[in-house]
Amino acid sequence: MMLPELAFAPGNAEWGLVGWLALLAGCLALDETSGAQTWLSQPLPAALLAGLVCGSPMAGLAVGLPLQLALTMNLPVGQTVTGDASGAAVAGVGGAVLSGRLPAVLGAGSGDPALTGWLLLGAALISLCGHPLIQAERRLHLVWMLQGRRTLRDGRLGRLERIHLRCVLATVLRGAVFGAAGTLAVAGLWVPVYDAMPAGLSPALSWLPWLAGALGLGAVFERYGLSPHWRWVTVGVAAGWLLGVAA
Repeated sequence: MMLPELAFAPGNAEWGLVGWLALLAGCLALDETSGAQTWLSQPLPAALLAGLVCGSPMAGLAVGLPLQLALTMNLPVGQTVTGDASGAAVAGVGGAVLSGRLPAVLGAGSGDPALTGWLLLGAALISLCGHPLIQAERRLHLVWMLQGRRTLRDGRLGRLERIHLRCVLATVLRGAVFGAAGTLAVAGLWVPVYDAMPAGLSPALSWLPWLAGALGLGAVFERYGLSPHWRWVTVGVAAGWLLGVAA
């Protein structure tokens, strides 16, 4: 099997699109913890916004919907969020559009259903790669905020405002760089690898998005301490199979 062509050299228009996606990813990173927490940083709305920026909202739906189902319990409410789902959603959609290969929405629309599964897998891996960055950023925030203790002695409240602004800018920068890097990685590496894979893997990849709901359902029941959650996962898999047959 020949190795895929991994080079990706976007032109001016493509670089402009990467810049807009980076800005979106930075704003979504801020929404996760530091902003209004509108939940627009959840995978589905984040992917839809990325699709709108790219001019392909259906690509956003194709990537965002199964990713949202799989990460049902990964909510930024009183807990440490696992991974960088918003940056991964932006990268999955942006990379697909830049590569010129559009995924298929579950049960409807045109596109490559196997590519949908491949992009879902890539988005999950990108999200996990973003987790150490988020943890490092929060440790840096802690170091900076501890510097604010000096305000108790000298009463300079402006120091706290500057520290907060520094933390906000660090979050936006981390999200923007991660989103842009992920987008280029999907377009320049992940999709070309998919094109070089054996055709026999296509059915398995096509099924992967249908199983996302079962994974999310299992996470819900496991989170709330219901030990036989595997039964619900089985029900979710069966429901996905029935939906696939009906489609």
